[in-house]
Amino acid sequence: MKCSIQVYVAALSPNSGDNDHNSLHCGRRLYDVTMPENNPISATIVKVGVPGSDVTFALDDAEDAFVSGLVHVHSRTGIVSARKSLDRERIDAVSFGVVATETGSSETGSRSVTCRVHVTVADVNDNAPIFEFPSADNNTIVLTTDRRYDENPVGRLKARDADFGTNAEIRYSIEAGTPLAVNPITGLITVFGNLNSLVAQKVDVRVVATDAGSPAMSTTGVLRLVLEHSETGAEQRDQTSRRRAAESGNGTASNLWIVLVVGLVILLATIIITAIVAILVVADRRRRDRKRDVTEATPLSVVAVGAGNAKHDGMLHGANGDVRKPTTAAIPASNIQKIQQVRSLCLCFS
Repeated sequence: MKCSIQVYVAALSPNSGDNDHNSLHCGRRLYDVTMPENNPISATIVKVGVPGSDVTFALDDAEDAFVSGLVHVHSRTGIVSARKSLDRERIDAVSFGVVATETGSSETGSRSVTCRVHVTVADVNDNAPIFEFPSADNNTIVLTTDRRYDENPVGRLKARDADFGTNAEIRYSIEAGTPLAVNPITGLITVFGNLNSLVAQKVDVRVVATDAGSPAMSTTGVLRLVLEHSETGAEQRDQTSRRRAAESGNGTASNLWIVLVVGLVILLATIIITAIVAILVVADRRRRDRKRDVTEATPLSVVAVGAGNAKHDGMLHGANGDVRKPTTAAIPASNIQKIQQVRSLCLCFS
């Protein structure tokens, strides 16, 4: 908060009716001085001069406590000094009165005059710029990818400097390597590059505000860029997703058909193999049955031929008259006919 205190006190003289040569006069009509801020304590501001033989000086009683807390007046020399270091950002000027009094004889009495002093507090570049945008609670710019901005402003850097004049003039700059540019005087931000070069969805960009003081002071801020995809880009991504889904679906259907075909082939192969095995088993059984039928022979009674008309009793008799069991042998089918012929001949001879 800047304060400017100006106290205008008229020059008074007890003998205002006297001739001018009998009155006191200030050395200047107005002591108008400039004092740099951040001055050391007790630094001299101005020396008030009033011609006279025995003159004393004091701060006018009309001044308030605030003024008396800032300045001090030496009673013998009239030197005005600072009681504290002045801050232009708090007070940029102060005016006050210094009363000069000359002590006279008992006949003439004392004479006094009030001299006016105006002090302007000069600015020193002691404040760096402060960002209002970007700030701690407002630092985001939303941009859309695949959109042409044609160098139209997308935002504006704004900073303030508590200093005065040249010390408060601000120039803006932005971090290199981004598709953004900034007007150094107005702070307007434009897009001049391809936003697709920014890989992340959120990007923090460094911005700087520098004043024109000597030496210059600067402040760094962080601008956050939030990238949103355009509707066209989203549409293309949706189409791509649908195409991939369709391709995936087609691939699934193809795989299903392959599984079905393989299953059918396996089933047919199983049926064919089962049929072949069954046929082979049946054929083997028939072959065995045929072989058994062929190899089986009908048992025949062999008749022993003896003397006389002995009847055949179906038993074989040895030479000693013992009886032997008929021998049954399996006779091949090819020899059955011959056996039958031999039997017929035997019957004939008997």
